[in-house]
Amino acid sequence: MPNLWEKLHVLHMLARRGSLIGVLTALTASYAALVVTAILASPLAFAAFLLVASALDLLVERRFRPVVALLRRAQFGISHRAFVQIFLLLLLIAITDANREMSRPELLVISIVALGVPVFRIGYLGMLTLVRRRLLPSVEVRNVDLSEELQPVDPPRFLVQSLNPRMHALGLLPVLAGAICVRLGYFWPFGIVMVAYTVVVGAGCLLLLRQLMALGNRPNRQNLVDGVSAALREQHHPEVVLYFSGSPNSLYQAEMWLRTLEKMPRRSVVVVRQRHALRNLGRTRLPIVCIPNQVDLMNFTLADARLAMYVANVGNNIHLLREPRVKHVFIGHGDSDKVASFNPFSKVYDQIWVAGPAGRERYARAQVGVRDEEIVEVGRPQLDVIERWHGPLPRSTPDRPLTVLYLPTWEGWTDDDFQTSLTVMGLDLVTRLLASSVPIRLIYKPHPLTGTRDPRAADADRQIRAMIRAAARRTGSVPATQAAELREIEAALDQPDLDVEEAERLATRWRDVFWPAQGARHVVMTGRLPQLFDAYNVADLLIADVSSVVSDFLATGKPCVVANPKGLAEEEFRATFPSTSSSYLLHPGADIGEILTTILGGDPLADARIRARAYLLGPDHPPAQQRWNTATEALMATADLEWDGQHGAGPELEQATAFVEPSTAPQAIGDGRIPTSEDKAVS
Repeated sequence: MPNLWEKLHVLHMLARRGSLIGVLTALTASYAALVVTAILASPLAFAAFLLVASALDLLVERRFRPVVALLRRAQFGISHRAFVQIFLLLLLIAITDANREMSRPELLVISIVALGVPVFRIGYLGMLTLVRRRLLPSVEVRNVDLSEELQPVDPPRFLVQSLNPRMHALGLLPVLAGAICVRLGYFWPFGIVMVAYTVVVGAGCLLLLRQLMALGNRPNRQNLVDGVSAALREQHHPEVVLYFSGSPNSLYQAEMWLRTLEKMPRRSVVVVRQRHALRNLGRTRLPIVCIPNQVDLMNFTLADARLAMYVANVGNNIHLLREPRVKHVFIGHGDSDKVASFNPFSKVYDQIWVAGPAGRERYARAQVGVRDEEIVEVGRPQLDVIERWHGPLPRSTPDRPLTVLYLPTWEGWTDDDFQTSLTVMGLDLVTRLLASSVPIRLIYKPHPLTGTRDPRAADADRQIRAMIRAAARRTGSVPATQAAELREIEAALDQPDLDVEEAERLATRWRDVFWPAQGARHVVMTGRLPQLFDAYNVADLLIADVSSVVSDFLATGKPCVVANPKGLAEEEFRATFPSTSSSYLLHPGADIGEILTTILGGDPLADARIRARAYLLGPDHPPAQQRWNTATEALMATADLEWDGQHGAGPELEQATAFVEPSTAPQAIGDGRIPTSEDKAVS
């Protein structure tokens, strides 16, 4: 079986690479043919190959992104190819002139006119770049109402949408007309097309210039920062800041805390540093502020803020950590035995919040300089929605198979063998599960960062997805009625103006339809739905790597199997990774079927899981959300005592409100100058 899947995967990869190589070869050959036909003075053949080359250009831009990236790196992007077309047309005209005795002035005029195609293209793109830079706001928001003058302005869509293909297609017309005119022997049609091209592109440049001039009346950079800050304070008065900086694949680190903050009695704001986060962060009632530039963040007043929470240790954290009037807390994105859960960088925070005693002891063992009094056990509020299972697992039957959830972690930033099981044992594990004599329904969810560093992990992930989906197809399809309802709900959830309450209602209905519709079918989870905690409630058993999911899954009370990819002795493995104390270990080459038999036959680690739950996640009572809120109030009270009511981040409040209430007093910041070394030393 593994050999068959590997062969199918190899064939798939060869087919994909073959299509990429094929389109790249065809594109290169078409431009080579343009060179040859220009040299041979064959205008009709030149025109024919010009159409072929341009069609391939548009196809590559729309369908073959890897080829686009390769061509750009080779300095042969679509803009370069547009220049090549013009110069080959001029070469065709020059060579043909030797046979037709065209006058030198005529040749010069035609050449100058033809060069207007790339010149106008450069002018348009340059003007558009200026407009985009001026339009790009220093601060963007969600769930905050801004006055009209503070709202971002977008250029007309027809001026920017599908720009490269449109400009390329538009520039093709004069080149094609020029080639045909070479064959006809007169050039007035070429002149007409060039006039039309100039009018169209010139009109676009004038529209952009008009918009650029109109932008001069909008608030400058600092006034925009101050205006958004004042609007945020007036509407929300946020006292808690959730801070995020990271790649699109890391958004889950912030999203897992949104509901926790929404349930707090204190008002919160989410501050993100990348624009993709503003667009793609999940729906929430919380205000979201995107501030990409570090100076803008330092000048952005969060007048009521007393607490800042950080979900990851990244370099951009320093831009808010420098604010002494705010208490800084590291909450992370899940407790585990990975190095990220006891990073020495954690010393910079006022407090570190962990789920249970295990998190406290983890820092003590690591000896990274974090003092015990700086650690607060708050539980995992997200897990309050997890359903608790009591008693033995149900008997596995074809109608009600054992549901196994496989959650491998990603490969990490280092070559630590304990990061992921995918590259060592993932394929063999999934193959054995799919071929198991015990009826099994497999749910597979790869880590969002899988394959970002190690291509072997990405390759294993692709093969596993293909295997599971093929096995799912053999068990039948989702009933048509339920499939149609799921599509209808998904379409409704895609509506950008959907409010949070309605989105939650639709998501609940989607789950109520999705899981019964699957029956005994295997599931690959890759999108926003179903969510991870949904899978926790549905699964009977977890197979995972050393990561936070091992601790989180204890909330269900169900058994867990942890992969031991390096094959350490059991005592050494459990001593190195205490979170696995109540888990069954899967060594390389071991038969997962034997472990399943042990679990279904008596589950000898059931009592150990009860003890491990309290050790890793803290007590069941009071609820984690209540413990979280208590920790919040205590730290905010400390901030009040230390600063005697002086809260907030950024400049003083009077400076932020100066934009709303103009003052004749000189401004300490936002005067448009670049901060000097003396300024930075003072700050």
